[in-house]
Amino acid sequence: MNIPRNPRILIAILCFIAVSHASAQQNPDLAPLGFAFGISKDDAEDIIESNGKRIMDNKVDSKKIRTIVMQGMIVTLPLDLEGKDVSTGLEFYDKKLLSSSLMVNAKDSFEETQLENDFMKYLTEKYGEPQSSDSMLYFKTWTWNMPDVKLVFHTNQKKNTIKVDYTYEPYNQAKREDELDKLRGTEVKDPAKQMFIDGDYSKPKYYDETGH
Repeated sequence: MNIPRNPRILIAILCFIAVSHASAQQNPDLAPLGFAFGISKDDAEDIIESNGKRIMDNKVDSKKIRTIVMQGMIVTLPLDLEGKDVSTGLEFYDKKLLSSSLMVNAKDSFEETQLENDFMKYLTEKYGEPQSSDSMLYFKTWTWNMPDVKLVFHTNQKKNTIKVDYTYEPYNQAKREDELDKLRGTEVKDPAKQMFIDGDYSKPKYYDETGH
């Protein structure tokens, strides 16, 4: 590597490297479990198939939300998950990947506690200390808020389960606004589609509930 002799050029290069490193540290991985946020269901299914994994569940929860659960995981984490009951959940909103989750079912409370400690060590080393935490009865939750991504780590000591959930906030905000529009009755609807849904597409123009 040729090192520039001009001090100004050298300083500019060092500043660029420093800024690039800081930017990389601030921006979270937008494909934390191997599925990039924003991909389609078909793209996700291609990734699952190419990795030789099995889809355990594939269902539509509403007109805009679809959930896929895949057996196992396609990324390698510095955790001992060999032989564990692991699955990956994908949630799509408006045909785009909104969130991805890693779920682990421990065989007993001892294993659940060990996994909780291992995950917390991994997550804090990778993302820093969580911004908030909460606990109630058997449940514990830790939350990290990063640029564009919200990470929530859940544990359920009664069911001995662990879940690491990554949500892409721009899509999540659009989802929340859509849900609020439905509650407020301000949702923008396609008149022709709504007429078909309501079943009144064949009613006469001046038809009322009395049949007149």
